[in-house]
Amino acid sequence: SVDELAAAIGLTLFLDGIQKHTTAIYSGQTPDALQFLQPEGTFESSTEGLRDFIIALNRDKADSLRYKLEGDFVRVYITPYKTQISEEDLEFSYGDYNVNLVLAIGVPSAGDLDAALSEHGRIMHDATTVDITVDVPGKFAEIEWSNPDASSVSEMVTKLIFAVQGSEANMDKDVATALLTGIVAATRRFSNDKTNS
Repeated sequence: SVDELAAAIGLTLFLDGIQKHTTAIYSGQTPDALQFLQPEGTFESSTEGLRDFIIALNRDKADSLRYKLEGDFVRVYITPYKTQISEEDLEFSYGDYNVNLVLAIGVPSAGDLDAALSEHGRIMHDATTVDITVDVPGKFAEIEWSNPDASSVSEMVTKLIFAVQGSEANMDKDVATALLTGIVAATRRFSNDKTNS
């Protein structure tokens, strides 16, 4: 729904803003009502960016390893041991999914997760899962947070953000816009019975 997608955008922007390196996955069609929020800048349509990239080298060829952040690059330095290292000495592969926490928004069961999460068994194996729903609690996450008194998932996410940053802190404009969009959509512009103070 517009509410769930807006909540995902707002939560992703907030978490990225506090340096939590968030990846939002959604492979469906985004409603036109959300285009002004530029969802293509937030959502990934696949999980491939969540896997570790592995560079392997025979340990007899390496004396030490270090890395350095230089501008937009992470440079990996390998000091050779009694040899010279070339591209042929390196092997490249992909490892496991590197996910610590999965926040699902409005998902009743694991079978209802986005199709892009077809590998969700492997992704969620070591991750803590939290499902945020307004109506009936889901049935798959370790933590099921449901609030039938809330107008929307966006309202619940707003309360979560205030709990994290403090209710007196200013919310980022883009985060607030996304969450207000979700609340406005869920309450039909503050006109249905979900509307509350």
